[in-house]
Amino acid sequence: MKVVPQAFYQHPQIEKILVDGLSCVILKSVAQTDLQNQRYLSAHAFTLVTNGSLRIESFEGDLRVVHKNQLIFLPKGLYMVSDIIPKNETFDAIVFFFDEEVTNTFLNGLPSYENREESDSAIIDYNEDLRLFVDTLLTLYQGKKRHQFTKAKLVEFLHLIALSEQGKDFVAQLRSLKKKERKSIRTFMEEHFDKPLGIEDYAYLTGRSISTFQRDFKRRFQMSPKKWLIHKRMERAAQLLQEQQMSVSEITHEAGYENTSHFIKAFRKKFGISPKQFQLQHRKNMLI
Repeated sequence: MKVVPQAFYQHPQIEKILVDGLSCVILKSVAQTDLQNQRYLSAHAFTLVTNGSLRIESFEGDLRVVHKNQLIFLPKGLYMVSDIIPKNETFDAIVFFFDEEVTNTFLNGLPSYENREESDSAIIDYNEDLRLFVDTLLTLYQGKKRHQFTKAKLVEFLHLIALSEQGKDFVAQLRSLKKKERKSIRTFMEEHFDKPLGIEDYAYLTGRSISTFQRDFKRRFQMSPKKWLIHKRMERAAQLLQEQQMSVSEITHEAGYENTSHFIKAFRKKFGISPKQFQLQHRKNMLI
């Protein structure tokens, strides 16, 4: 699973236009279809498809297909994403990630809209105002490394979204995300402990503040989230080492770690030997 936008910052084929922490504007262009790619968005995002199509399935099972010259709003969370590439062409998109600071600045600068229900539509029309903004943004900032303007330009972008035909629905959805519905901690954690996520991410995904998540978690599991995650991930890693012919690098990701050296260090602390030694020892015992 890729955690984005962080993973995009390391990708040589993705161009960083503006970057400030988790807030950024990036250009993506790929020539090879990437199917059923699980991603965790660590910040809210808008994706503008400029060529090809994008198939997105949320953790809750909602499916969206975004076509050329369409924008989709993706709240922070888990998704299955597939790039759909036209024959002999590339999939191209511009992605706008915005963190909590940008969100709050934007919402605090809005007039009070009438109360309205959250819309199911996450797709925004790419109107002339948005097109002019994007064209100007690329002209002014592409290749210039003027990252100090990142958050200001993202706030401006969100205000243009708010003025669009679907703008009030988007604002209602963004405001409702601050009151995210709580999920069962036990069910969610048992299903997703092997994702490379931190405590703050799990708190958000279960609809809690960090302090409330830690309190509720300890009440249900009688230990801290950090200690429980290490135990579950090590248990998973040991099972894979015993049952599967997988490399240590592959098991690192399957057990919920992004960094192999960090995984090996945690494994050695838990079992007293390295994952490779554990695997070889198990194979030797099976032959006896």
